[in-house]
Parts: sequence; structure tokens; C-alpha cells
Amino acid sequence: MSIAKPQNLSLIDTLSAGYRALHRRLWVVCIPAGLSTYLWLGAPVGLGALAGELQPLVDAAGELIGGEEAGSQALQGLLERDVRVALAWLNYIPVLAPEAARSPALGLGGPLQLLAAVVIINALALLASSLFLTILGDAVRGELLAPLALLRRAGQVAAHIGLSLLALVGVVLVLALPFLAISAIVIAALPGAAMLVLLLWYIVLFWAYVYTGFAPEAILISRAGPLRAIYNSVHMVRRELGATLGLLLLSFVIVSGLGIIWQRLAVSPGGLVLAILGSAYVGSGLSAARLEFYRAVAAKG
Repeated sequence: MSIAKPQNLSLIDTLSAGYRALHRRLWVVCIPAGLSTYLWLGAPVGLGALAGELQPLVDAAGELIGGEEAGSQALQGLLERDVRVALAWLNYIPVLAPEAARSPALGLGGPLQLLAAVVIINALALLASSLFLTILGDAVRGELLAPLALLRRAGQVAAHIGLSLLALVGVVLVLALPFLAISAIVIAALPGAAMLVLLLWYIVLFWAYVYTGFAPEAILISRAGPLRAIYNSVHMVRRELGATLGLLLLSFVIVSGLGIIWQRLAVSPGGLVLAILGSAYVGSGLSAARLEFYRAVAAKG
């Protein structure tokens, strides 16, 4: 008598399962659609006078990556950029933001206002993201919709995601500080090696993201705590590295390719509506596919 073993899902199967789960809670696309609408129609926020205070830092970065001209271009980009998306570090909601720079209607007057903006934006982003992911997670798990339980669960998810990120930041700081010092010494002694050092840091951070990036999925599907979620993410990626990279690459290609179409549609009011709805639907399905992927791998034991 043979024992049935869990089947390995292909990437297409994973995407299909994600969109089937999304269709059980299709109204959840209102969250990314509403957020995207705010980004397009709301007043842009820029660095304002704070950008000038960052001039020395921008000039130093410009010298590392290509001289004074690169630094001035970077500063100009800072002055024109809408920072609402850039400051939302804890956002897990797929959004469609304007690609073209718009003159900021609101400017940050100094470091304290920047700090306040970071705290407020990320607190709201984390709460909204947790609600969005909890709805998708319940759909993937096949659970019935219970509004009060959903809100309580979303609050727990927000706390666990926040704590897991704090734990990761703490580990990174402990491990990275000696290497940051070494990197600074190398760049000071050999300025020509700056690009190589930056490339090495990019590679390290990329793999750190790959291995720990499924912690939110572990919190939602396995109901894991902050530290356990990080462990589950690393363990899952180690077991299914090829499939994980395939899913991430396929998602990137889909988002990047369709992003060009959404931006071209958004030049007219009707096209903007289609772009926002299409982006919200596709992005929500890909988020659900990540949850389905984690669930399938976790089910294999």
C-alpha cells in the first residue's frame, strides 16, 4: 500500500491557486485600488527644504557613483520626487504609483517632520497591509469571513510583522557593523573599489531578502510568532530555493511588464481607472500566490 505524497506545484499551478483564493475575497482589491487612487489624486509630498540639507550626502554619493553631475541629478530627483511611496517601508500592498515626477504640493521642513512622516506613513502602511494580507491569508486557508475575528487577527499580524522586522534589523546591525567599518576603510584606501564594495553589499542584502522575505507568509499561514516566522522562511527557502527564485522572478517579470502597460493607460481618466483596477487585481493575485506557495511547501513537512 503506497502513501500519497504532496505534489510539487508548478509556478503556473501556484499562480492559479493564488487567483482562485483571491476570487473568494475579490473585494479585497478595493484596498490596493483605493491606495493607488490616493497616490494618483492626492497631493504629492516632497522633501522640500530638507533636500538642501542633504546636499553634502548627495554629493558624496555622487562622487562614488559617477562624479558631481550624478550628485546634482540625484539632488534634483530628490527635490521632485513624491516620497509617499519611498517612505512606506512597511507597505506590503501592491500599488500603482505615478511614474512621472510631479511638483510636490507639500514639503517637509526639517528632520523632525521627516521622522514624523516616516512614523505615521509606516504605521498606517503596516496596519493596512496587515488587514490586506489577513484577508488573503484567510482566503488561502479557506476560513469563513468573520469581521471581528478578522480585525483582531489583523492586529496580531501587524504586531508580529513589526516584531519580526525589528528582530531582523537588530541581527543585521550586529552582523553588519564590523563589515561596514571594513567597507569604509577599503573605500577610503581604494576609491576605485567603491562600486565593487557596493555590489557585494547589494548581493548580500538580496539574498538576505530572499531567505527572510516569506516571514509574513509564515505569520499568516503557520500562525508563527516573529522569530519562528523568520526561521520558517529561511527553512522553506533552503528546501525550495529554485522554486522560490522562480516565483520571485516570474512575479517581477509580470509586475514590470504590466507596469509599462498600466503607465501608458494612465494618461487618460478612463485609462487610469482601468490601470488602477488591473494593477490591484494582478498584484493581489500575486500576493495570494506567495501565500499559496508557502502553504504548499509547509504542507510537505
